[in-house]
Amino acid sequence: MQIYILVLGREENMKERNKLPVSVQLILEKEDKILLMKRKNTGYEDGKYSLPGGHVEANEEIRKAMIREAKEEIGIQIDLQDIELYKVMNRKVNKEQEYIDFIFKANQWTGEITNEEEEKCEEIKWVNMNEIPKNTLSYIPKMLKSQESMYLPYNWEEI
Repeated sequence: MQIYILVLGREENMKERNKLPVSVQLILEKEDKILLMKRKNTGYEDGKYSLPGGHVEANEEIRKAMIREAKEEIGIQIDLQDIELYKVMNRKVNKEQEYIDFIFKANQWTGEITNEEEEKCEEIKWVNMNEIPKNTLSYIPKMLKSQESMYLPYNWEEI
């Protein structure tokens, strides 16, 4: 089940309410490197690198969703006090779909990083922050380099 954020407008603009899917994504850093996962069999941008993460479930607090996704995807345990909100992104995927993404950072975790979803992930690797592969989801390099405030709109001008 996916969580949606309902955006309300004035009555004349309420022909159709906007239901935004919410995702969580995790930045793990180690020695100037970042952890990326290569997507496969997901139906979205397969063959490209992304951050660990996923959708927020119904009745799930967003930080706890991030902790759950880290455990499910890469087998690590993160304590609530060890994650911090890095960015909130309003991402336009295409003309019909947009997302609200909560991007977190964690510099401390327990357990060994392993590929817990081999059916959806071809590989996990640490890459230098200055050498992000070209086949990485397009918003990730921009988000990592952004010095803007915590809020980051993405892809609104291109579509």
